[in-house]
Amino acid sequence: MRVSSPVELKEELLFIVEKSKQDITSWKAHLLRSVNQAEARVDVIEKLDETSVLLVQDWAMKFLPRKYRESQRDWFSKRGISWHVTVAIRKGLDEEMQMLTSMLTFVNVFESCTQDSCTVVAVMSNVLERLKEIIPALKSVYYWQDNAGCYHSGSTIVTAELCGRRHGLNVKRMDFADPQGGKGACD
Repeated sequence: MRVSSPVELKEELLFIVEKSKQDITSWKAHLLRSVNQAEARVDVIEKLDETSVLLVQDWAMKFLPRKYRESQRDWFSKRGISWHVTVAIRKGLDEEMQMLTSMLTFVNVFESCTQDSCTVVAVMSNVLERLKEIIPALKSVYYWQDNAGCYHSGSTIVTAELCGRRHGLNVKRMDFADPQGGKGACD
């Protein structure tokens, strides 16, 4: 871009400085949220016992390749195959009565679906049902999800509580990770 006068140059530089200041402020806010969310996750993990579980949930990008060394065209044409990952983190006692952490992973694969609140609620209900079969003593769950609309919508939050009650569980808390904040277990 060619600037023809000193006034235009000054305006362009002022714009760049203001935009840079906004970007720095946004980055600082992101870092602050990420630290706060990491502390919340640690707090939840410390509260876990034999009767509670932390469920980390996320949509995976793609299903596994259909053939060896897929072309970019083949990779991005897989529009209908979605999979949702839920990792259950729990603490329990081993034979020597020492606390240890274990993880269970649940993967729901959909030939075709919309990644919306209704699908997430169906996955939540399915995972809670399976967890109650695996861990009969389970009484409470905590959720850790990303900040996508399918997770933090009002219908998902309200229905999560109802799903918990349906399976005899208490949904204690739902936390949402900042974009690029990392959900760890699902990533």
